[in-house]
Amino acid sequence: MTRTKSRSSGWQRYAAAAPTLDVDIVEDHAVMLEGLAVWLEGNTSGIRVVGRFASWAELVPHLGRLSDVVILDVLLGDNIPLSAKIRALLSAGPQVVVCSSVTDPAVIRQAYAAGALAYLPKTSPAAVVEAALRAVAQGREYVPLEVEATVAGDDTTPQLTAREHQVVSIYLGGEGATMAETAHSMGISVDGVKKHLASVRRKFQDGPEPVTRLALRQRLIDGGWLQG
Repeated sequence: MTRTKSRSSGWQRYAAAAPTLDVDIVEDHAVMLEGLAVWLEGNTSGIRVVGRFASWAELVPHLGRLSDVVILDVLLGDNIPLSAKIRALLSAGPQVVVCSSVTDPAVIRQAYAAGALAYLPKTSPAAVVEAALRAVAQGREYVPLEVEATVAGDDTTPQLTAREHQVVSIYLGGEGATMAETAHSMGISVDGVKKHLASVRRKFQDGPEPVTRLALRQRLIDGGWLQG
């Protein structure tokens, strides 16, 4: 059981008119990538996996020639915000289905807010994946009951703007970066970086003491905003 509805916002894309639904998968776990591709091609009628990408960097050169729908993992081992990836895909044409082991409400909300039409936990039955792909290809939002219940049950998770997420992804993600390196990477001033970090710290502060860099990084990991 799921809730579906047509998306009428600025992110509305073209419905797939062809009888064959072409799909690309972006997933850094080889078993998951190959397993899902093989299952879709062997157990569905009219769904064809065209592209298999093990990283965002591997996909980028193909942005202009992607399929009807892209299945996107959340944690791909880079510092690029999920919302930025979704918007880049939508600008290129395809619809987006996020499929991830991350079930944090903040991450799910971020995905839908950025324009993804479905968010599927990796524990979803394969039939749910197929149903989501078919709905999304027609421009309809697909929200599994599990996801809807997760989001509805937690309204207290701190939310980051796309810019804040980009800052913390560079400053605290991976091996980390200095404020100067973060500013240079984003093309903004060091003061701009400090302003965004201060805003993030306020959102994740739960007591009178300032949140340290290490503590903030851990809270962002726990919330699904960063990869551990």
